[in-house]
Amino acid sequence: MGILPSLIERRSTFGETNDFWYRPIAPVTEAGVKVDESTALKYLTVYACVSLIAGDVARLPLILYRKIPGGGKERLPDHPLYDLLHTAPNPETTSFHYRESGLVHSLLWGNHYAQIVRNRMGKIIGVWQLPNPGQVEVDRENGKIIYRWRTDSGKEITAPRQDIFHVPGMGFNGLVGFSNIAIAREAIGIGLATEKYGALFFSEGTHPAGLLSLPPGADLGDAENDYKNAIREQYAGLGKSHTVMILQNGEEYKPLSMSMEDAQFLQTRDHQKVEICGFYHVPPHKIALHGQNSNYNNLEQENSSYVDSCLMHWLVRWEQCISHQLLTEAERRGGLFVEFLVDGLLRGDSQARGDFYTKMFQVGAMSPNDIRDKENMNPISDGDEYFIQLNMQSLSYAKENEKQLQKITAQQQADEPADAPSEPVQDPEEKKLTPGMREQRSITLRDRLASNYKPLIRQAAQDIVNRESVAITKRVKKEQRAGAETLLEWITDFYNDLTPLVRAKMAPVMRSYGMAVYEAAAGEAGLQANDPDIEKFIEEFVDGYAYRHIKSSRGQILSLLNKETPDAIIQRVDEWHEKRADKVAENETTRESNAVYQAAAFAVGLSTVWRIRGAKTCPYCQTLSGRRVAAGNYFAMPGDRIQVPDEPDMMVRGLTAHPPLHAGCDCYLGMI
Repeated sequence: MGILPSLIERRSTFGETNDFWYRPIAPVTEAGVKVDESTALKYLTVYACVSLIAGDVARLPLILYRKIPGGGKERLPDHPLYDLLHTAPNPETTSFHYRESGLVHSLLWGNHYAQIVRNRMGKIIGVWQLPNPGQVEVDRENGKIIYRWRTDSGKEITAPRQDIFHVPGMGFNGLVGFSNIAIAREAIGIGLATEKYGALFFSEGTHPAGLLSLPPGADLGDAENDYKNAIREQYAGLGKSHTVMILQNGEEYKPLSMSMEDAQFLQTRDHQKVEICGFYHVPPHKIALHGQNSNYNNLEQENSSYVDSCLMHWLVRWEQCISHQLLTEAERRGGLFVEFLVDGLLRGDSQARGDFYTKMFQVGAMSPNDIRDKENMNPISDGDEYFIQLNMQSLSYAKENEKQLQKITAQQQADEPADAPSEPVQDPEEKKLTPGMREQRSITLRDRLASNYKPLIRQAAQDIVNRESVAITKRVKKEQRAGAETLLEWITDFYNDLTPLVRAKMAPVMRSYGMAVYEAAAGEAGLQANDPDIEKFIEEFVDGYAYRHIKSSRGQILSLLNKETPDAIIQRVDEWHEKRADKVAENETTRESNAVYQAAAFAVGLSTVWRIRGAKTCPYCQTLSGRRVAAGNYFAMPGDRIQVPDEPDMMVRGLTAHPPLHAGCDCYLGMI
């Protein structure tokens, strides 16, 4: 039987799904070079492309997720498949090496096969790659797909589809991929041929090459062989190319061969390399082929194109094969899926990453800890908050603030007629109220406003204190390790830069609180609640708070800097973290309420009077009870001493235009 009938008979035993049809019949190319999946790797361009793609896919984290109802996803590290995919698919192979070899199979043979091992409960406990995809045959029996291969000992094994993990490349039927090397055989053959020609050129070439003619009548006789050997020894072989040939006997030399440039040898080599890169969709610069198509200005875009055009279809192919073959239908319906993390491959330079993170941070898409995680940095305390660009307040804070404002508005409407803040009091029942009754109603409303706004002010203050405590603690510890003496300069710069943050955090809630207090005061005084100067007054009050906060913080740290150990500074900021926000909320609700109330009274020419809460008020504040001041005057001046029997004198350190007199003071003002 001839070879053709034998070949036809052999092929008839394979079904339409068998990759026999995509294997080469004659692996010798037109260039005269044998090319198969093994010899192709000897062409360095093929090796570079295959190792690049396989290595990049293998190094990406492969994570098992579950979709969260309402959006989002969560990792499932406790699922048995998570460790197989992420760490080691079997006891002998790491996840990196398994996926790297699997991609090599796919990039050369067009298919990757692995045997799935399950326990008695049917759970997957291992995945073992089959070493030679070219020896695996895919066929159908009774309508079902089966796999056949031979072990090294020659034993034939047959396995059903559910026991084989198969990642096919591109193919005609979607079940089996055809060999990439078979498709690119001729291109690879030309590349190998040029490499072989170059090697022979330097090892065996005679330069200059041509015909050496002896003079007419010359007869070397028995010395002919010696003459030829002498020529070869002097002018042929590596290291003797392009030497000057000296002729002493009247010989004539006629060159015959073309130069390397004429043969376009180098251009041919470069062209074949770029062609192989195009076959694998690899940008040439990724394997160190830098030409006119790449430079340092566009490498970032080409890297992104490499991920999108080259790697992504391999990633999706593996993701879907894993989900389809290694997850059960119930698990897929339950929202389980796998995904490669490609963020690391898409990292640009530091400036590009910084711009990206800034934009994502400002729209609330990433938290500080999300950014730190991308940069391989440890999370920070309270770094999981998400912020929006409006004064950079947290989303949760803005949402809670809105709820509180709605609640406050509803309470104000319940306590005051809708037209009371904007029109003079006209209601006959209102006229029956004595000034003392109006004042009592006013303080009740102001207390309610303070109670509702206090949590919001506390949250804003806590955000500021958190920023301070984390930054100062980190810096102090760094100074301790490095033994540097630059902490004083750093503290000064840090607090100079912190002022805008303090104002941005406090301004929204203080502005809202101040306007609510003003409306209550305007109702008591019979004012229209539309004084444009009050907004300016509240803005100045916010600036004043920012100044007081920075001055207090910086003063405390500087006082400890030269007198105490670094641990004392860390202990102080820890105390801030635990207690300072509460103190700020308590003092500032009292301070702003009285400041705005006094501004409303002075606007209509009224005076204010110091009121205390009763017998429980501290003795120092009791000495001020009933004291009255008009615009431009103060309840106490700097240097004043407030004397109380059997108590040490209280020294007044600043202008006291309104309560609080001291920390924790809850006195209030009335109008006269």
